[in-house]
Amino acid sequence: MRVINTANIPAIESLKADERALLGLFKDFRNHAEISEFIPESCRLSLRWVRLQASQTLEPQQLPVRGMVIVTDGSGELLGGVPSRVHAGDIVLIPPGALHGLVGGSPSGLSAISVHFEGEGARWDTPCLCAASESDGPLRALSPLDRLVEENEAHAREFLQNPLMQLVRSGVALSDDVKLRMLGALQIWSDAFQRVLCARIVFESHPRAKKIAEDHLLDEVGHNRRLARMHGSSRHPSWDRGIAAASSWFVEKMGSASTEERAVLVHFVIERCADLLLTASQRVFPDADYFSIHAQVDADHFQLGYDLLKTFPRLDLPSLRAALTEGWQMMNMLCHRISDIAVGAPPLHAPPPSPRAGTWPS
Repeated sequence: MRVINTANIPAIESLKADERALLGLFKDFRNHAEISEFIPESCRLSLRWVRLQASQTLEPQQLPVRGMVIVTDGSGELLGGVPSRVHAGDIVLIPPGALHGLVGGSPSGLSAISVHFEGEGARWDTPCLCAASESDGPLRALSPLDRLVEENEAHAREFLQNPLMQLVRSGVALSDDVKLRMLGALQIWSDAFQRVLCARIVFESHPRAKKIAEDHLLDEVGHNRRLARMHGSSRHPSWDRGIAAASSWFVEKMGSASTEERAVLVHFVIERCADLLLTASQRVFPDADYFSIHAQVDADHFQLGYDLLKTFPRLDLPSLRAALTEGWQMMNMLCHRISDIAVGAPPLHAPPPSPRAGTWPS
């Protein structure tokens, strides 16, 4: 294997096309002799996105085709042959049959694009870098859990097109009125999320899952109050039927779902969604620690669920896929509603009456 940094590829700082200058920094892989020789002239490309948290490992394996790993963010260690450190901007050239694996580095892991150059007769389901392998036998398919993670990432990519994600990436979200309405709508969900976490503890009987749920609540308790301090008495809306309905669905699921389904809904769906949304929202609220804190911890909370599910010897993949799909549908609906309110849509109906003494507070 060979690691080449993009700094060693000659840069093209301007182009001309139809007399128009296209400015920027361009790096054509074909301008590096070794990379150019490695890339086939004619093949089918298979592209996959890889994300590893700190210390998360993709065990070394061999693949029948040549491949390339392009590290886009973070750092880690390349396994197989002579271990070497890789960083954002590194390109790893992997010849056919080479033993290779990756470990996410501290503190934030790494992201990469895995490229396979598939020759004639290759199948589109050729195992990717994150596929498991057997030391004494042929390559096998992804484990049910890793297949679930891949499907979760497909839902996450679709969520990037949610109206709320588009809003926080636009200039519209920088308006003070839009920001206040968005905070008010987010507050409804933030309050409800506290109830989701409490309900999970109440209904959980699996010892390790209950301990994870309790630790998760300790990490999250009071975050809704931190959000409330951002908008103070100007909160609007105080209630919305659409957000409340989606929030109540998650609370109810904590009572009716299995331990594994609860882990999927909380750690895969809610925390992955929060990771994407709150990280993107930092540009709208650059001075708010609420968003920066969540951007740091939500990825860790996803890992809690992954590690828990790894301890179950048999996962009911159809039921977990159904929970995953339904959960993302509800989060998409909830976030769509927050976006509508932020841009000026009125809340659905008046807020409910104040709770009577003895009822469960939000």
